[in-house]
Amino acid sequence: MRGHTVLLTATAVIVGLLCGAAISLAAFYVARYGPSGGNWSFRGNGAIAVYTAVPGVLTGGWTALALHARGLPWLLRGLAAGLVGLAIAFVAAAMLPVFGVNGDRFGSPILFIALLAWVVVAPVAAITVGGQSAIAAGSVTPHVVAAVLWLLAMIAGLVGAGIAAPAGS
Repeated sequence: MRGHTVLLTATAVIVGLLCGAAISLAAFYVARYGPSGGNWSFRGNGAIAVYTAVPGVLTGGWTALALHARGLPWLLRGLAAGLVGLAIAFVAAAMLPVFGVNGDRFGSPILFIALLAWVVVAPVAAITVGGQSAIAAGSVTPHVVAAVLWLLAMIAGLVGAGIAAPAGS
C-alpha cells in the first residue's frame, strides 16, 4: 500500500506542476500574441483571462482523485470534469469579444460563479453519486494528501513558469 501512496502523490505533484506551468506559458503567449479587436484585447493584461483555466484543471484533478479513491474509472471522467471547467472558462473569456461589453457585464459573473461551483460540485458528485463502490479503508488520507499536493503543485507550476516567462514580458 505504501508504494501505491507514493505513486499517487508523486503523480499528483508532477501532473499538477505541468498543468500549472502550461497555464502560465499559455498566459505568456496570449499576452504577447493573443487576439484583440475593437475595444477588447487579450494581449497584455487581458491575458489574465487564461488563468480562469486554473479552476477547471483543479476540478479535473480533484474529481479524478475522488473517483480513484472509490475504485471507479477515474481518468476519462476526471478529464471530462476538467474539460467542462475549461469550457466554462472559455465561454466566460469569449463573452466580451462575442457579445460586447453589455454581454460580458451580464454573462461573465454568472459563468465565473458556475465555474467556482463546478470546482466543488464535480468532486463531491464523484464521491457521492452511484453508491455501488465504496471508498476503501485507508484510502481517504492518501487521496486527500494527493488533492492538496495537486493544488500546491499547480500553484508552484504557475509561479515557477510565471517567473521564468512572465505574462506580458
